[in-house]
Amino acid sequence: MVNYRLISLLIGAVASANPLILRQDSTTSTPTPTIPVDTCTTSSTTAQWLSICNTTVFWPTSTDYYYGPTTGAEASAVSCNAEWIQHDGRASELQSLGSLSTTTYETSYAASSGLCYTDTFTESWNDAYSGPATTLCDGIPRALQPLQTSTSYWPDTTGPCVTFFGTDTMTTEVYRSPSPTPDCSLSTEDCIPIWSTYSSLHSDYTGSTPGDTNSPIAPEHCPSTARNYTEQDPCTNCHYLPGTATLFYWPVTTINGDLCLQNGSTIPATPTDPSGPNTALIDGRTFTSPSIYVSFTSIYARSNQRAHPGGSCGGEYEDVLISALPEAISSYRGHLNAKYPVIGTAYPFGYAEFQPHVLGNYTMPLIPWDKYSGGAQCPARGSVCTMVRDDYMPYMGIPEGVMTQIDPRWTECDREWYIPPVSMVALGGNELEAKPTGEAMGGDGGLQQAVPEGGLAVPTPEATGW
Repeated sequence: MVNYRLISLLIGAVASANPLILRQDSTTSTPTPTIPVDTCTTSSTTAQWLSICNTTVFWPTSTDYYYGPTTGAEASAVSCNAEWIQHDGRASELQSLGSLSTTTYETSYAASSGLCYTDTFTESWNDAYSGPATTLCDGIPRALQPLQTSTSYWPDTTGPCVTFFGTDTMTTEVYRSPSPTPDCSLSTEDCIPIWSTYSSLHSDYTGSTPGDTNSPIAPEHCPSTARNYTEQDPCTNCHYLPGTATLFYWPVTTINGDLCLQNGSTIPATPTDPSGPNTALIDGRTFTSPSIYVSFTSIYARSNQRAHPGGSCGGEYEDVLISALPEAISSYRGHLNAKYPVIGTAYPFGYAEFQPHVLGNYTMPLIPWDKYSGGAQCPARGSVCTMVRDDYMPYMGIPEGVMTQIDPRWTECDREWYIPPVSMVALGGNELEAKPTGEAMGGDGGLQQAVPEGGLAVPTPEATGW
């Protein structure tokens, strides 16, 4: 029988029930050292058990946890690891007995009051709207003014800014700790064979009795190499991750017909050159009709692995451009970009719906409600929006084959996992004139809903002579 009173009185390891969290610019005062009184003055060991405080706790012994040779070049690392297994296991068991005492710390931190900081943000779906509005034949209220900006103030909305130092009182618990603490250290290279031996023992062990010396204890103090989850070829299982995207398109206008029924004929923009295609020069780039263009502030491709970070496919690009025919672009409604995406419903892109219309003293496009509510500006797949504002950002389906314009390795990436919300910019100068909407201010019908891709729809007159 061995007396471990000295062990129980040592308090080298400290674990906190209320962890000390320092704020920015905080300082911590040093607590006054105290010697806790341990009421457990008698202890004894039997095999791998310690009797203390009228209870028995598991008391591992290092010699039972040699994961490797005890002689030769690897012996020192094996013995060091065994000492740490013994120490860590015993410290955990002693902590289960409860703390010896509580130590109080005082922390000071920088704080402020009054109007010290501001943040300006653009009106969103969850902001109250108090501007002019109208309701057209679809019965949905529409904001008539452009998005407003708001400013928030903190920590208070009024008053001068005053900075000062506040004080918090924190406590830490002092626990019993075994002695002595090992003074050896382990490297990742030392631990490769140790972890391998532990894994082999762990897979072979079938018992479940606490204190069984044949039960392996993980060498948690031994650093291990990070696992490599990178796929051999991420390009066969990848998706795009675009930054901010802008879609440049050639404006399409409607003539005749009824706005509510969406039964007008479409015509293209006025040609910039009667003898050739329309062209536009933006930031040194020439855009040529009938192609549409999509610019990305940044874009790259990553593996589709979800449980662990996957590898990269291709490079990472900034300020890049792709082009496609306008009919190749789809508009997705109710899409959700996420780790587990919800794929929306694809519709043909209705460029004519971005034509500006005059409503009283205001001019803006009249986006149909079913299209607006499925856009990126309405989170929760459109269920939270209650009105149409001038902020529509459609989810743009990435056409097949166009991404190789950026990186030739992007041939097999998923085009629906993460698709970009796009801002719409009309090309061709000022040819797109605002259309009066007198016929849209009343009526019993609703805006005719578009048909999903693959469904049947009334053919739209095709414009020629671009």
